[in-house]
Amino acid sequence: MERNPFQLAMLDQDKRAKLFLYINIAMIATTFFIAFGTILFILIALGIIKF
Repeated sequence: MERNPFQLAMLDQDKRAKLFLYINIAMIATTFFIAFGTILFILIALGIIKF
């Protein structure tokens, strides 16, 4: 029998809710990091921020 952690997590309601919450937090954090990086890149490219 092959154990699939994702399938095992889907059987329990509490684990499913935690997984959903963690995935949503990761997606929101990734969006902010991409937006922050893009804004920082534009400011550096325009010469507003100098290193």
